[in-house]
Amino acid sequence: MAEPTLTVVVRTPQAVVAELAAQSLRVPADTGQVGLRPRSEPAVLTLEPGLALLWTDQGAHFLATAGGLLRCDGRRVVLLTPVAVVGRDAQQVQDRLDRALAVPSAELELRRTIEKLEAGILRELRGGAAAESGRAGS
Repeated sequence: MAEPTLTVVVRTPQAVVAELAAQSLRVPADTGQVGLRPRSEPAVLTLEPGLALLWTDQGAHFLATAGGLLRCDGRRVVLLTPVAVVGRDAQQVQDRLDRALAVPSAELELRRTIEKLEAGILRELRGGAAAESGRAGS
């Protein structure tokens, strides 16, 4: 029986940057490094800009992003980000991302807008959870 895998899809506004079958994925989230594996519990994460690590049957792949929003259902991971670079060499991937971020673009403005939206969504989610716990204690 084949090992279960996560289908990892990385999307920017312009294209699907990568679609890989991975045994695991580690991403820089706002709460720290988060590891995802096949059959993990569903999750929605806000990613920090940085370097993610994917393990595939060909070995390690590095994914540098400007941050974004990640959704995982245990079988499929979809990362929405304004800028992403994928490769096998960490330093080359980071250098390519630095060059992409150095050029002013619509993607960076989009990233700022996404950050504002993410912050608003998280405030709403946290406020809703606090309100629910307050009602439960009444």
